Amino acid sequence: MIKSNLIPVLKSFSKKELNEFEKFLNSPFFGCKKFVLNYYKVLIKHYPEFKEEDIGKEKLFGIVYKDRKYNDALNRRIVSDLLRFAEEYMTYINFKRERFMTTRCTLNELRSRKLEKLFQLRSESMLDRIEKSPTVDPSLMLESYFVHMEMSTERSSIRNEKRHESSRRAAEDFISIFICVFYSYLRHTITFVKEIRKNSELMSGFLSNFNFDSFLKAIDSNQSIYNVYIKMIGYSYKIVYDIEDKKAVNDLWNLLNNNPGYFSKKDMLDIYVTLVTFYRYHNNKYDNIYLNEELYIYNDILKHKIYFNLQLSFCRNYIRLSALKPDPEKIREFSEEYSPDFPPEYKQDLIEYCESVYSFEKKLFERSLTAASKVNIEKELFKKDIKILKIKNYYELDYTDSVYSEIDNLKHFLTDAETINAEAMTKSRKFIKYISAIMRGKEKKSNTDLFVLKKELSKEVKTEEKNWLLTKTEELLKTVG
Repeated sequence: MIKSNLIPVLKSFSKKELNEFEKFLNSPFFGCKKFVLNYYKVLIKHYPEFKEEDIGKEKLFGIVYKDRKYNDALNRRIVSDLLRFAEEYMTYINFKRERFMTTRCTLNELRSRKLEKLFQLRSESMLDRIEKSPTVDPSLMLESYFVHMEMSTERSSIRNEKRHESSRRAAEDFISIFICVFYSYLRHTITFVKEIRKNSELMSGFLSNFNFDSFLKAIDSNQSIYNVYIKMIGYSYKIVYDIEDKKAVNDLWNLLNNNPGYFSKKDMLDIYVTLVTFYRYHNNKYDNIYLNEELYIYNDILKHKIYFNLQLSFCRNYIRLSALKPDPEKIREFSEEYSPDFPPEYKQDLIEYCESVYSFEKKLFERSLTAASKVNIEKELFKKDIKILKIKNYYELDYTDSVYSEIDNLKHFLTDAETINAEAMTKSRKFIKYISAIMRGKEKKSNTDLFVLKKELSKEVKTEEKNWLLTKTEELLKTVG
């Protein structure tokens, strides 16, 4: 078997890329030897599995060199050459995809060859495209910076207004890029403050001497094409810095509503993550006061496909929010429409999880239990969710012994859990406390105890399944009379 990074690289290629790569190897421009190309043609027949028995070194070598004795040094050289060419090919396709790189290199080469007319034609065309772009992001800023820097350098011998304008625009581009990178890093350090051991002294020094609020007010009075983008950076940072800053949240929403289509898919996702962080904090602290707002963001992400792939945490949160609403049909729609985008390794588990939660909300408790038993996601948060879901189902089915057994299982699970955060742990333990109290009230049929429990539950904000627990308490009170 070929023990090389070549195989993982080739597995990452699509069928279209494999064909392009063969043309790449076949081009005399890149200097690939004919025997290397022939080896590739034999090897690639076993894509995408590349089974060990099919790609043995001696076997592949024997197919390429039919009557020649196996030469390990030559085989290793061929594999090494293929890996090198594969890396060159990936560099090429990435270069073609990243427009700011091709822009800079094209203009730099035209300028160095003193092709003034073509340089002027290309640079003006590039600027026209940049300025007409409906969206703005750091890569566009960087491309604009390279264009203006090349234009300024090209006009260095002529001190005219165009040269001054190019210099000004290049400086504005660079400042905007710096703000994007700087405040993106600051947001990162705040988000992962417990994991970052050392902060940059240079950045700390700049931050302590730069007033972003004053800067945001100042840019209101000028017509920079980056005003909206820089405001987005500022408002997002303020929300992360101060999770109670409701004004920054309103400012950010107003910015979005007043500039539809301005932000790229990646930026919209980052903005929504920031807003969800704010809403989730307040929902946890103030008993779901922003449940509709948080769910709106999740639905908008799905509706406009503002995602690169659906992460496991996103799926869990969407299902949880839809159940809290409650809107079980959204859970069913989510499973049917978006399961192709579920993480492949958890796809079937998530489908069963959706079915379990949906069935519970539809009062199909046996079906919910059956689906829950098929969920095998190793993440501790999911295991905790499934255990709580089973407890609820057993309760609804009046399987008293199973309720107590599952409560005990949940207690032991939480004791041993290592990755569940403190807040989720507290809410889960409160759930155990209240469901246990409900079970005692059910057995004792004590009107007084249940009234006390209902009063305590009504004030509680840090417990799982508060609405369900309250409903079960009220049902018992009616039964007890």
